[in-house]
Amino acid sequence: MMPSNPARLAERLRFPTHAGPGLLAVVLFVIGDGIEAVWITDYLHTTIGYTAAQASGVYTAYGIVVAVAAFCSGALCDAIGPKRVMEIGLVSFLVFDALFITIGLTHHSLALLMLFYGLRGFGYPMLAYGFLTWMMLVTAPAHQSSASGWFWFAFSLGMQTIGAWLSSILLPHFGGVSTLWVGWVLAAAGGIATLLFLRKAPKANETKGISVFHALAHGVSLTWRRPKVGVGGIIKIINLSGQYGLQAFYLLYISRVHGMDQALAITEFTIFGVACIVGDVAWGIAGDRIGWHRTLQVFATPLCAASLVYLYLVPFAAGPNFFLVAIGMIGMGIGLSAHVPTTPLIMAHAAPETANALAILNLGAGLGAFVGPAIVTALVSTPGGYAAVAYTLAGLYVVSCLLLFLMRHPLDPREVRRAGRTASLSH
Repeated sequence: MMPSNPARLAERLRFPTHAGPGLLAVVLFVIGDGIEAVWITDYLHTTIGYTAAQASGVYTAYGIVVAVAAFCSGALCDAIGPKRVMEIGLVSFLVFDALFITIGLTHHSLALLMLFYGLRGFGYPMLAYGFLTWMMLVTAPAHQSSASGWFWFAFSLGMQTIGAWLSSILLPHFGGVSTLWVGWVLAAAGGIATLLFLRKAPKANETKGISVFHALAHGVSLTWRRPKVGVGGIIKIINLSGQYGLQAFYLLYISRVHGMDQALAITEFTIFGVACIVGDVAWGIAGDRIGWHRTLQVFATPLCAASLVYLYLVPFAAGPNFFLVAIGMIGMGIGLSAHVPTTPLIMAHAAPETANALAILNLGAGLGAFVGPAIVTALVSTPGGYAAVAYTLAGLYVVSCLLLFLMRHPLDPREVRRAGRTASLSH
């Protein structure tokens, strides 16, 4: 039977009601922040006139800044608090995105494009990952996998799904610049709404009275003080490398090489996003039940590796077939979302340093936004071309699967149940 009221449904789905309005605001912000994510390299290549390598290079510059901002978003919460971190993210995005649109795109300067598009990368990591840090600080450990799942649901809903869908509508009719301005307005509204929500939200233990330098240094040192946290950070890098690498090359590949209509190609990313958002919730709940480690090693990494190879090969067998490509996008979305339990797994290995664990987690997510496009930039112009890109990204997930042999933890829900059964049998 279905739950009789919304409160019971939220409980069954483990929805973090204490964060609900804030999650909706984050959705709006990341729609605006990432409205160009799946088409900007194609736009810079075909409309502005840069080579594919130069266009992906602009995206790589963005990824570098995202990586730095992602780490800072967790580490700085100890020094200045999540709200201040999110304020920095919002202001940075609004300023540098406006400069990217008004100066970078109009002056046709590769250096300015890299500078302004790169610096706008402070936006979503500081605001969205700052919000994730706040969520983890105010959420009980037993519910952290599902809470993490709901955060990534909100993030994927905005960044991969609604953002891509909105682009597929706006871009053909209004062009790239107007679409970017729509994104700027949405990001402003969502960011302001997020900050207003935090004024009345449950308070985290926001600051520890330490300097910004000390907070950053302590976060970095966690990787050698707790080596398995560092391994978890590598797993997170690989997780997001596949996503951002796919966004950096696949639209060009499927539309320019195999001839799929651009609007249909963007719609494929909407399908990918839907698979992500459904999977984020499902795998968040599953991680609390079947185990964090098992979810990652048995489902997440194999699905991502297989899907990337499939997405590269299927157009050769069937042409730019929308439905067959969609199957690969769904597989990739399910595989990426199955990485949701990475958050509680890294936090368990780092306990009790929650904010620093999230700093490493966020750094991994940010470096994924750099590594994926960097692989595209380095390989797309080589003799291997798109094949080298796809197989390299897939190979990273094989590495991730192997690294997970090092990541078992006694607080993993599956290990806890196994220990309980062993104790019962011994008595």
